[in-house]
Amino acid sequence: MKHIDVQEQSNITPNDLEERELGTKNIKKLFYRYILLAILGNIFLAAPSFVDGNIVGQLGTKEMAGVGIGYTIQVLSRAIGVLIGIGAAAVVALRLGSGKINEARSIAGQSIWFAMILSTVIAIFGYIYNEPLMRLFGADDASLPSAMQFGYHAWVFFPFQVLAIICSGFAILDERPGLSTLSWFVGAILAATVELILFHQFHYGVEASAWSNNISTSFPCLLIFYFLFGKSLLKPKLKDLKLKLRNMLEVTATGVASFSIQLTMFIAIIVFNNQLAFLGGELHVSAFTIQNGYITNFLVLLVLGITAGIQPLISYNYGAKLYSRVSEITSLGIKFTFIMIFVVTVLLFIFTNSIVNFFTGGDAALQDIGVWATRVFNFTFTLGAITLLISLYFESIEQNVKATFIAIGRTFIFTVPLLFILPKIFGVNGVWYAAPIADVLSFIIAILFMRKEFGRLKNLSENQKMNSIKKII
Repeated sequence: MKHIDVQEQSNITPNDLEERELGTKNIKKLFYRYILLAILGNIFLAAPSFVDGNIVGQLGTKEMAGVGIGYTIQVLSRAIGVLIGIGAAAVVALRLGSGKINEARSIAGQSIWFAMILSTVIAIFGYIYNEPLMRLFGADDASLPSAMQFGYHAWVFFPFQVLAIICSGFAILDERPGLSTLSWFVGAILAATVELILFHQFHYGVEASAWSNNISTSFPCLLIFYFLFGKSLLKPKLKDLKLKLRNMLEVTATGVASFSIQLTMFIAIIVFNNQLAFLGGELHVSAFTIQNGYITNFLVLLVLGITAGIQPLISYNYGAKLYSRVSEITSLGIKFTFIMIFVVTVLLFIFTNSIVNFFTGGDAALQDIGVWATRVFNFTFTLGAITLLISLYFESIEQNVKATFIAIGRTFIFTVPLLFILPKIFGVNGVWYAAPIADVLSFIIAILFMRKEFGRLKNLSENQKMNSIKKII
């Protein structure tokens, strides 16, 4: 690949971009390199959570419930991160694919400043109103102290968690997926080490968990120094401090689908916690913490790794009007997601008892509920993973209405209503049944959209070939 120096950006032409690997290299080699590195980065992000889960499990059900409720803040930070990060990555990749270099760089810079301003405002508000927010998220008098302790730390790190998601995505788009993976790896090692030291040497409990979670999710924010001082095509400039409303509206409109997934997940977690606390008590809330904070969170991070790796490939090639490559990338993505998540889910079912036991600290009652809940809650996760990928596809090509409809369908149209309907029939078990049923229904909708889209891509590709032949004639 030809090196493009930052100082020469103003003279770059679309022909120079034709040498960028995103639009030229073999699809399968490019796909697996980007996907596997992105997945590996998210595995590193998830790794400290297993150390954390084992430690929190030794503290007791009240503490575990409190950590799970406090963890809701990190779901919110992820929502803001993908709103701006994935939205900006898609918009910037489309601009790069069409040869608009300076515009792409400017949007990337504006997105970073906008994210820092927005996330800081949210963090200040959250820190001030930490106690009422923890109660809103589902904390009762028993779990509130742990939830608040975790929450105060999470609000302080909130802006850095948002920036970490954005910088990691930009590194992949800048054709440096290995750099993104390395940042998550170093953060994971540091987080696990800090938690083990704080827990065993200084006898910290919930606070050790808070430090670990926040370090692992924030460390990649240091990639900002790569963009500020390295030779990056997306190096921000001082003039990008002046935000353009039109650009930020485009970024947020494009990222709203991924944001909707995280936001609706955030809302669903609140409903889950409150419904489980009301109908099943502390044990069920603790079992949900095991799912949401550790087991299902690991599965979600695997899928987010796939979407993070595939998004720049789709956006760049779509912007360059390489529709056959877009179709091939998306088809590979769906097949790869199905096979990988299905295999992982099968392994989860085989070793459910041992996996859950790692987080329960020897509590027999929590172990029984946890094993049952794990199998029910993740039974159809493979379908949910494909739905998430299809939503990301439409987001990557700025078909935002379709992307958002698919994204919010699973939670707002199906999950949340089912969380109130099913308990009337099945009691507390109905709360757990809501997620797998929602996965099936939302998958059907997503597949219908994607089937039609493959036909559209085929027509676009054929029309482009015909136009090329006419020009030659």
